Amino acid sequence: MEARNWLTELVVAHEVGMGFGEDSPVRSPNSPSIGMVWGPRDPGEEDSVFLLVRAAQEASMVTNPDETTITFEYIEDGDQGVFRWFVDIVAPTPLKVATTSEAMAVLGEPQTFGVDAAMAILRDAVQAANLLIQQLSDYVAATKMPGHDS
Repeated sequence: MEARNWLTELVVAHEVGMGFGEDSPVRSPNSPSIGMVWGPRDPGEEDSVFLLVRAAQEASMVTNPDETTITFEYIEDGDQGVFRWFVDIVAPTPLKVATTSEAMAVLGEPQTFGVDAAMAILRDAVQAANLLIQQLSDYVAATKMPGHDS
């Protein structure tokens, strides 16, 4: 519910064109431009998806372990584009894991706009990150050499 409220404030701020200072709890210079009819799959909205996921983490609407971030990447493919999710782990040693690329058409939930579309993106980001972490954990467990605890 907290994320929905945060997104609603973000959308309202965008719709009414309010100028926010640096200390604003809702918007910053890097806030996504999300309005009531925003659609993440619309052409040119790739940066807004990236900024949305980053802003949600900065505002603690999407929580993740320390030293870990979730990132959205858009890849131009000459058609409608594809995307993938990354989990960047800084410590104890840098590591980046990624999902396979998917068509932009499957991003979020169809026929949703504004707050609902943004919520769908955040759910996708969290699900993708959780899957990547689980796959990494499974891989590490499966490849541990007998007799080695580290």
